[in-house]
Amino acid sequence: MTTRPHRHGIPPEILALSQERDQLRKRGQYDRADELKLQLEEAGYAVKDNPRGAHLVILPSVDIDDTTYRLTRLVPSHLDEADTCDFSIIVVAANTQAQTRRCIESVLRHVGETNIEIWLVDNASRDGLDLWTQASRATESRLHVISPSNKLGAAEARNIALKQCRGRYILLLDNSIELTGNIFLPLAATLADPEVGITGLQGWVTADLRHFKESQDEEVEVIDQLCLAFARAHLKQAGLFDEHYRSQQYMDTDFNFAMRDLDLQTRVTFDLPLIQHEAIEEGTSSEEERARLSKRNFYRFLGKWGDRDDLLLYEDEDEDEADTDNEGI
Repeated sequence: MTTRPHRHGIPPEILALSQERDQLRKRGQYDRADELKLQLEEAGYAVKDNPRGAHLVILPSVDIDDTTYRLTRLVPSHLDEADTCDFSIIVVAANTQAQTRRCIESVLRHVGETNIEIWLVDNASRDGLDLWTQASRATESRLHVISPSNKLGAAEARNIALKQCRGRYILLLDNSIELTGNIFLPLAATLADPEVGITGLQGWVTADLRHFKESQDEEVEVIDQLCLAFARAHLKQAGLFDEHYRSQQYMDTDFNFAMRDLDLQTRVTFDLPLIQHEAIEEGTSSEEERARLSKRNFYRFLGKWGDRDDLLLYEDEDEDEADTDNEGI
């Protein structure tokens, strides 16, 4: 078995270590081979075994403001540290500079007296977003930037930001959103109720976990990730986003159900002053690939939460017209 680098520039000593591991696996010395695999991972390389030979994949590093971490898993967590502001806002961007700027600038324009911090995850953009963030950070201390060397999965990108947050409340804000007023006061008012786990702009309900319907009721089962807020303290019990979700579909639905598992309610905060623009996506994945990932995410979600028997009851009028396949959730 030979080791073939997935990328150019892998040092000879790393290739030699991987080849030694291949030989150990051939001889059935799996314990020692696993030790070498750990050494490779510590050096920043993942090993992907397949029948044609092991591939080495360079694991992404990440820059957080002015600090570089060689591996994303080495990024420290501040979840156990005290709150330092009212809201932490997380925005994830990948080659969507214009709408990202519009979103963040609207937050800063309408934040009022609310004490905030903004965590922008620049997920390997190639459209000059880094130049804008560099200039913005020079004059805006509330803006923090997380820049992985390679594009991260949807859940992992958000989890790195969650670990950095120090706000009492956390708001996940899609960069297609533009604020027209202060949304933080009404969101905080909803979250002040200890029975509420998640609140936000748009709610969905389901009768069978397979079809989700947008709801006009206050209490729902899922708050859409377009604008999703919760108390940071709940993360200690609910956990972070499930990093098996490489794409966004069902990622937020899964997180909503993790909160519901704490016997917390999910409520819509009505009449938030904002505009939801048409989302501009990077478009590097084919329609077939997006469908495949969505289906895989759905089965993961269903496998985790398919036995729930505490779903809300709702009127099922015009079900055929109103049902959605949850592509946008």
